[in-house]
Amino acid sequence: SRRQPSRPTWPCSSAGKPADMPELPEVEVVRRGLDRWVSGRTVSGVDVMHGRAVRRHDGDLADDLIGASVRCVTRRGKYLWMPLEGTGAALVAHLGMSGQLLMQPQEAPDEAHLRVRLRFADGGPQLRFVDQRTFGALMVAPLTGDDAGGHVPDIVSHIARDPLDPDFDETAFEVRVRARDTEIKRALLDQSL
Repeated sequence: SRRQPSRPTWPCSSAGKPADMPELPEVEVVRRGLDRWVSGRTVSGVDVMHGRAVRRHDGDLADDLIGASVRCVTRRGKYLWMPLEGTGAALVAHLGMSGQLLMQPQEAPDEAHLRVRLRFADGGPQLRFVDQRTFGALMVAPLTGDDAGGHVPDIVSHIARDPLDPDFDETAFEVRVRARDTEIKRALLDQSL
C-alpha cells in the first residue's frame, strides 16, 4: 500500500523512514547530516578551486548561488540537492567515488583536495566540497515536477524513488518489477524502476 508523506513533498521530499534503521545508504547519511547545518542559511560567497568540480554547471557558480537561501537538503539515488528559495533551482551534488561535503569552521585549514567552498551570511561553518579524484561535481539545475506533486532537479528526474523516500509506492514498484523479463538483481540495479 502507498505510504502517505508525513510532511509536504515540495521540494524537500527525502527519506522519511525511522532513524533506527541499522544501515542507510551513504548518501542518505550525508543528506541527514547536511540538512541540519545548511537549511535556512544564505550563501554569501563561493570559491571554486578546481574547475572540473563544476564542469556540469552552465555559467558562474558564484553568480547563481550568492544571495540564495538553502531550503533543505534532499536526495534521490546518489544525487543530493539543496533547493534554493524562490529560484526554481537547486544546488545539486554528485559525490562520485571519493567526493565529500564537509562542514568546517571558517578558520579550519583548507583540505588537500578542496574543490569548492561555500560561505554563509551568518558567518557559521562553511560547506566544503572535497574530492580526491574529482569524479564528483556541483551544479545549479532547474527543478521540474515529479510524480508526487513535488520537484526534483531536471538532471535527476530519470531516477525513480527509492524505498527510503516517503512517497515510494511499494505496490507500483512490484508491478513494474514483475512486468520486466529480467533477473531480480538486474531489476534492482535499474534506477528507473
